[in-house]
Amino acid sequence: MEPTNKTADLSSLRIRRDAAPERGRWILPVAATAIVVAIGAALLWARSTGALALSAPEVGTTRIAVVSPVQASTVLTASGYIVARSKAEISPKTVGRVAWMRLEEGQRVRKGELVARLESQELEAQRGQYVAARQQVLADLENARIELKRAQALLKDEVGSRQAFDAAEAKVRGLEAQQRSVEAQVRYVDELIKNAEIYSPIDGVVTVKKAFVGETVAPQGYGGAGSAGATFAVIVDLGSLEMEADINEQNLGKLSIGQAAEVTLDAYPDHPYKARLRQIVPTADRQKGSVKVKIELLDKDAKVLPEMSCRVVFLAPEAKVDTAAKPKVMVPAASIVEVGGRRGVLKVADGRAVFVPLTLGAASGSQVEVVSGAAGGEEIVADAAASGTTWRAEQKVRVRKE
Repeated sequence: MEPTNKTADLSSLRIRRDAAPERGRWILPVAATAIVVAIGAALLWARSTGALALSAPEVGTTRIAVVSPVQASTVLTASGYIVARSKAEISPKTVGRVAWMRLEEGQRVRKGELVARLESQELEAQRGQYVAARQQVLADLENARIELKRAQALLKDEVGSRQAFDAAEAKVRGLEAQQRSVEAQVRYVDELIKNAEIYSPIDGVVTVKKAFVGETVAPQGYGGAGSAGATFAVIVDLGSLEMEADINEQNLGKLSIGQAAEVTLDAYPDHPYKARLRQIVPTADRQKGSVKVKIELLDKDAKVLPEMSCRVVFLAPEAKVDTAAKPKVMVPAASIVEVGGRRGVLKVADGRAVFVPLTLGAASGSQVEVVSGAAGGEEIVADAAASGTTWRAEQKVRVRKE
């Protein structure tokens, strides 16, 4: 069959076998593939070395503890405060203005010592009025008794009348009653004046001073006039200081009266005090689900002050504590991991977890003794062994906020 267009140019469709191959068109795809592979390898290397954390794991933290021989025998710990078994809040018996005061924080006072006095000028004037009235009544009574004797003599001699004698006798009885009334009024004012003088009810040290000279004070339950209110001073017997703590009801079965304990003040953590459980208060707090206990400090000193925060460690009754033994460094077994064939913990600092190899000793419950590698107090990843994370020598972490 003949072509319809015999004049068409078909030379452009001819394959030129003598031309050189076009090599450049394959260079770009190959180079791009090589770059992608190189970047992927670099990312994998950075992630494996901790230089790059695509998704930093979230961790909780705990601390390596230094456990004393006493703490090793612990059955229960609790927090509380130092309180006074013997304490007096001073307030007056009447409303009045402070005229004189001998009270300063830290001052020692004795039982029965005069420590303050309220203004009593009006009471003194009232007392003078009653005393004058008493003297007048006594004078009238003396004269009435003389008249009674005279009327009695006249009646005996049948000169005077019975009516005059009865009137004189009635006058004496009336004045005697008036004398008793005035005497009672004088004693009442004397008691008010005495109430204006405030005495220390116990031996102790002044720990709180709320009132000053010139302020108006009132008895407790009255409403507390002035800035001082109902209580203007607190006196504490420092010899009666002890610790109070709230114990969860579920742990109450671990305690018994007289049980040995050790109390440590937050202000002096390196100076523990020997103690014993003195009392379990026979009632519970339904809101807290706890029971209050009182712990007696057996060797307290001047460092122990009221309202100090402290911790108590209750010891097992059968435990024999070797006080000469050195404290041990203990780490939770759940925090121990293996990296590079060595066992240790992951120390947390500045958002990174760094592996610290440890020399470990014997296990005690959920704790393992640290022979070397840690001094205690270091913040480490908690439950690292059970987290399911593949730990490296160093990597970024996110610390979980409690």
